[in-house]
Amino acid sequence: MSVIMVSPDELIREVKPWEPSSWRYFINEYVVPLKVLGEVVVKQFAGDPSTEVVRALVGPANHVIEIAKKVIGDINEEFEAPSDPIECLRLLIEKSANTFLGVDEGGKYTLIAWTLRKLTKEYLFEALYPTLKDDEKRKATFNILGVRELFKPPVKSPIAENLTIIGYPDYATFGRVEEWGDYITLRILPVQERTLGGALSRLVDGIVAVLARPGILSGIEVSADVVKVYLDRSPSVPPELPRYCIMELPWKAGYKHLGEHVPWKYDSAWAIKGFSLKCASRIYSDSEDLIHMETDFLSFTRLIMPSLVVGRVELLLSADGRVLMVLVRTL
Repeated sequence: MSVIMVSPDELIREVKPWEPSSWRYFINEYVVPLKVLGEVVVKQFAGDPSTEVVRALVGPANHVIEIAKKVIGDINEEFEAPSDPIECLRLLIEKSANTFLGVDEGGKYTLIAWTLRKLTKEYLFEALYPTLKDDEKRKATFNILGVRELFKPPVKSPIAENLTIIGYPDYATFGRVEEWGDYITLRILPVQERTLGGALSRLVDGIVAVLARPGILSGIEVSADVVKVYLDRSPSVPPELPRYCIMELPWKAGYKHLGEHVPWKYDSAWAIKGFSLKCASRIYSDSEDLIHMETDFLSFTRLIMPSLVVGRVELLLSADGRVLMVLVRTL
């Protein structure tokens, strides 16, 4: 088991995510086995706590395959699981680890899909993947993965385009504000459009849940805790951000907490007005109170992008673009 140690732009030039054949290889070799092994484990160990997290892996794996058939063509779904149930468990853990972000060959693909789930255009082109400045490669990559414009600061300014957040509309992005005042409640909206990138991002969450090894999976030995290693190496939450406006997201339960219709309730959030961002303990539909920090969208995104891109941090936005929540992934 090896961890990728190349620059992001070197990685993207190696993987070539603009070529359908690259994703077809990855899905045939990595996603299909996870799906088949997961289905066997769910059937063989019904009633064990492990089956809940394995289902959280099988569901996105199925979505990846279904969407890929529409986007890149035929997928070879042939994979024979071992007849020994324990060997199925072992292989499921092994292949999950080898498909996790940045681990071995499979992790190259999940890492690219994961880092494109939510980021600004400025960070994409200037810091992460300059190769995607090429119009043809960018359009092909975005079309395959389903990258869309998610949020653009509501200001008529030349820099608004650079600060536009792009990513997958079906991966825990938008919520409906259900409560204002002392507490802000955002309920994640149902998926309207499924994308390959969004399904791959949910697959990563499913992999993390499986690698936590609940139930009978706890008996399978692992050579390294790849999730812990990844978080330990990831940029930390910027210390400039007030802890008041940051919520913890236990990654092993991320598949549940970032699901459709799930409410996020907290006593502080960020109010967005134009380029202005205010971290406040009380946010109303037309004002804020008990403000802990005030900044601008340019400074905020430049501060948070390194930790957001790798997934240490996640952002939730209200559908009307007026409220933002910052979540930090923990073990």
